[in-house]
Amino acid sequence: MVSRRTKAVAQLGIAVLTALWMVSMRRLLRSSDDESHEPTSLSPGGIAVGGAWGIGQVWAYDRDSWQIRTNRRRGMAVNLVGIAVQRRLLPRTESFRYSFGFGRVLGVVVYRAWYGLFRPLPGGD
Repeated sequence: MVSRRTKAVAQLGIAVLTALWMVSMRRLLRSSDDESHEPTSLSPGGIAVGGAWGIGQVWAYDRDSWQIRTNRRRGMAVNLVGIAVQRRLLPRTESFRYSFGFGRVLGVVVYRAWYGLFRPLPGGD
């Protein structure tokens, strides 16, 4: 069985690769001569909300809030509620959605670097 710390470090690696991919795609689109493929502008609010969302998700998972880590059905239900909240309450502009996704990845990177790489994971095993 894989330890929680190993999973956390793997999640950090995946989040870093995702963030690097998102940045490289923006650079590629910006350097393109085709004006129809301009990169979406970034929304500071979207990045902030996404970052808080990403940190909140991994924080709740690490602490097994509402038993989302140990009970798969409950974890799935919480994720579906989160998706419904996002669709209902957050702006649907392309800029905000992209920035939210980017901020969410950055939030996971920051949290997983702090808890998982530099410090032990919170919560019991």
